[in-house]
Amino acid sequence: MTVDEFESALEGFGETLGNLSPVLTQIGGRLVDQIKADAPTNTGALRQSIKAVIEDDGLAIEMLYYGIFQNYGVDGIQNAPAREVPRFGVPQPVAGRRFGFSGNYEMIGGDLAFGVRKQIYKMGLKPQPFFDVDQIANAVADGVAQQLTTDF
Repeated sequence: MTVDEFESALEGFGETLGNLSPVLTQIGGRLVDQIKADAPTNTGALRQSIKAVIEDDGLAIEMLYYGIFQNYGVDGIQNAPAREVPRFGVPQPVAGRRFGFSGNYEMIGGDLAFGVRKQIYKMGLKPQPFFDVDQIANAVADGVAQQLTTDF
């Protein structure tokens, strides 16, 4: 490779670094497909809500609000089935490292029957893991690195 060819390759590399949206769109599509395939299904609303959002050369995975509770679980007042929530990448519990009810008799809302809501309040909600923040971060980092080295 001549010096001129190397300089030309560097110019293209800088343009690639300047706009990661196409790369992130590809990576996001693959991640969404995998997360949807692994998501728990009742009505299908959660699965249908999962999407990748690319903004300012960043990638976010969005879904209905209760997806995080499905993934990590919720501790009840009599039982503690929840998993610890990672310190980054997801909304944090109000207190501690796990989602749970405070014991102040505030149950979940929604259209679930009262008996179901009371049972969840008492016994918690068992995690149904369908995404892992660390795996998502690694997939994004690996995908961007691979694309950059291919382009360069």
